[in-house]
Amino acid sequence: MHSVSESSSNFTETIRRFGVADAIIIAMMTCAVFLTSDILRSGRPDIVTIFRQNTVIASYPLNIDAIININGKIGSLDVEIKGETVKILHANCPRQICRRSGAISGRRGQLVCAPNNVLIQIKPQKTDDVDAVAY
Repeated sequence: MHSVSESSSNFTETIRRFGVADAIIIAMMTCAVFLTSDILRSGRPDIVTIFRQNTVIASYPLNIDAIININGKIGSLDVEIKGETVKILHANCPRQICRRSGAISGRRGQLVCAPNNVLIQIKPQKTDDVDAVAY
């Protein structure tokens, strides 16, 4: 017959063993998510879309390095795409808020130059894949 203290120590050891195993499994799954997210996105770079007065005037892949000149409502803007980031290098607007707002990156982001009526967005590239069907 087992004593109460012996049963509780076996239970505690079982909990500890499963706790470590669970932690290892969670760590492995987390690493797998980070590794596969880049693999799944490879070949489909995000797109930089430039709008002037609510009309798309240009689109570029985010994985290129380029400097683009855009004619806005009151002047021109120089936009730099480099290292999967986008920023405004130069703008002919009075307060330069768009230029001072810095660079955008990631799956979603936007820069706005209100005086020039220019909007720059980063969006995921559209695919024809169907994720789900609803009736």
